[in-house]
Formats: sequence, C-alpha cells, structure tokens
Amino acid sequence: MDKPRPIGTSIKRLPGQALREERERLLDSLVNEPAMIMFAGWIVLVIECFHVFGKMPANIWIGIIIAFVTTVYGGRKMVMARRQLRKFRRGEEGERMVAQAIEQDLIPKGYFVFHDIPLEKDGQRFNIDHILIGENGIFAIETKNYTKPAKGCPEVRYDGKNILWCGKRHDRCDEIAQTKSAAQSAKTLIDELTGLNVYVHPVLCAVGWCAKSTDLYGNPILLVMEKTLKSTIPNVTPRQQLTEPHRKAIIAALKRSAQG
Repeated sequence: MDKPRPIGTSIKRLPGQALREERERLLDSLVNEPAMIMFAGWIVLVIECFHVFGKMPANIWIGIIIAFVTTVYGGRKMVMARRQLRKFRRGEEGERMVAQAIEQDLIPKGYFVFHDIPLEKDGQRFNIDHILIGENGIFAIETKNYTKPAKGCPEVRYDGKNILWCGKRHDRCDEIAQTKSAAQSAKTLIDELTGLNVYVHPVLCAVGWCAKSTDLYGNPILLVMEKTLKSTIPNVTPRQQLTEPHRKAIIAALKRSAQG
C-alpha cells in the first residue's frame, strides 16, 4: 500500500483506491488472522483426538475448550470485519460512480480530474476523493454513498446549516465539516505546489440520493448527485479569476507530484 504523503504532495490514483486498500488491510487483520487462530484451535482439537483415541494419553476437553475459545474470538472478529468491509465496498462503489460521471460528462467539457489523493496532516491520514479543475474554478468533491431506505424516496436536504438524510442527521459523520476540510486541504496542497493562492469549491456528492438545497449556489457547500454534476458544476460562478496558464500550472504540478 502506498504511504500517504504529507500536505504538499499528492499521488494520481484510481477512484476509491484508499477504500480498496483499507479493505485489504481489514481482510488481513480482521479476517485472515482470526481464521488462522480458529484453524490453530481446531488443529489442537484434532491432536487431542489422536491422544484420546490413539495410544497417547490426553484429555480431549483441553482441545474442545481451545477450539471453542478460538472459534468465538475469530467469529466475532469476522462479523466485525464483514460490517466494515460492506461500508468500504459501498464507499468505493460511490467514488467510482462519481468518477464515471466526471469522466463521461465533465472531461469532454474541458475539466481535468485527479482521483483519490491520499494526504497526511498532523499525524492523521485522509484522502480527497476527487479534485476537479476547470475554467470556472477548482472543486474538491467529497463522496457519500449511504445506504438508502427500504421504502420511499431517499431524499437528502441541505438548508445551509444542516444536512438531513430522510429527515435525520447522520449520527457518525459531519458531512459539512468533512467537505469543507477536504476543500481546505486541496487548497493547501495546490498552494504549496504552485505558489498560488487559489479558492477551492467544497462539493458534497450524495450518490443515489435525491439532493435538495434551499440555496444551491449560495450555501457554504454545493450539494449534488452524481447525475447532476454535469449540470451544476459548469454553472458555478467563479470566486476568482483562474487563467488558462494558472490551470495548466496547477495540473502540471499535480501531475509531477503524482509521479513521485
């Protein structure tokens, strides 16, 4: 797995790659290792069976206890891993869907995109899902692919202060703060690479949800769906004049850092 780079460098990667790498790590730590422990426990049980039914005196209950303990431990770890793996798989699928929408609808309009930029700041590792660069500005796109309700329309609303998913706030994530942080990190990255002082638009893409905002372009962040990226991004009013030489310089700097 590639080591996250400090702010000031970036890596050109595939959409959802950080989630895929985290999923592989989980498979090793929460699936493969518990499975090996469980296997070891059953090996002990088999050996004890040989002791009991063979010529070597032993107590089969030792093997039964060890097998039981290792099975319970490994089973709990695997159940936990399964939940987290589903979460990472859903997140990776969401990033790929957004990447596909960008490639199909915005790249032909002159935009350039970098996917899944891993960074490190103050000892914390994180990644920016997508950095999009076009004539009307730079956009840091945060992707959320939350589970949809079994019934009814999956609606997400944003009033400029709160984001409500089917009328409720997400209990494990502050999407507004996370989206703003991604935009600020993208700005810091680009500023340090180019010496420019750029503005980065924070964008939250709710994959598969019906997104509604009280003030689409006036709110602190832009709430969109993957299907509406093509109609909302090009209509964003630029916050600063980003000339073609500046755009080329930004893209070239990100490309250079992607190469090492």
